[in-house]
Amino acid sequence: MTDADPSTAEPLRGGGPHVGLILALTIRGLSVGNYPDMARVARTAESHGFDSAWLCDHFLTLSPDDYVRDAGITDEADGDALAAEGPSSIPLLECWTALSALSRDTTSLRLGTSVLCNSYRYPAVLAKMAATLDVISGGRVDLGLGAGWFQQEFEAYGIPFPPTGDRVSALAESLQVLRSVWTEENPRFHGEFYTIDGAICDPPPVQQPHPPLWIGGEGPRVSRIAVRHANGVNVRWWSAAKCAQRRTLLDRECEAIGRDPSTFGLSVTMLLATTESPEVQQQLRTRFKSIPDSGLITGSAESCLEQIREYQAAGIDHFLFTIPDVADSDYLDVVGEQILPYLDTASAPQPA
Repeated sequence: MTDADPSTAEPLRGGGPHVGLILALTIRGLSVGNYPDMARVARTAESHGFDSAWLCDHFLTLSPDDYVRDAGITDEADGDALAAEGPSSIPLLECWTALSALSRDTTSLRLGTSVLCNSYRYPAVLAKMAATLDVISGGRVDLGLGAGWFQQEFEAYGIPFPPTGDRVSALAESLQVLRSVWTEENPRFHGEFYTIDGAICDPPPVQQPHPPLWIGGEGPRVSRIAVRHANGVNVRWWSAAKCAQRRTLLDRECEAIGRDPSTFGLSVTMLLATTESPEVQQQLRTRFKSIPDSGLITGSAESCLEQIREYQAAGIDHFLFTIPDVADSDYLDVVGEQILPYLDTASAPQPA
């Protein structure tokens, strides 16, 4: 299998949006660090009608300043000053173990990885892990995968950190291995980075032809790879206008390989905090300065709905929201009561 097969893909676009809740990111204040809280928040999200819960695949959780430096979005002088302060980490649960537990503590939420680092696991082993969780959860797994970027984490855990081009090329091969293991009776693949010879997956995934594959990445090359081998691509912190441009590119790439564009999804990760207080809104922007303003949806419920609908009009069909202090604040209940019920259509009733 080298190309996405339009004949077996289900349309991902149309109808109301898919809304997921991210329970862990590598930013302080956006990660639930203990399992009892994580399970409680996931069940609350489920009761409010969220479609999915997502965990990142990281071992180090950083302060906002450290994230700014390591993500390369600060100038050199600021970066030197921040480096002198040293890294700061808070508890972060390993994603696969935590998702396995969540599969028993929830009933309807889909369970996603946003996103797995391809370098941390061999793809055939990852395929077996995902198939097992798909069986345990009754077919609720969404597998998000990316090339990896967090060099400090690679080095801290003794994992080789190849050049960007090699990491992206390895990601392309991984997607082919995953699909081969999930769908073929006698999976074989020989590439530059990976080789398998009879990596049988028994039992296979519950979802057919396989669990949805989401690619995390923002470069055009990653998007082209995703169109050929996956079900959708996720971007982070983008404006609606930028998402619309990428949707156009994705549609063009789909058409170039004979794939129906409606079978390929575009997802965006955003911080969502509904509050009418200008002071709180400014506090959020200051506290989460590692996230560009385009990545924050905040304001009144009506304002947040208007912003979300701008993304829908731009071709976004999946939203992955991260909510500040989700285990200790009322933001989740506010979103569940004042946002989610009004998202099905553009003509949905406005909140009172």
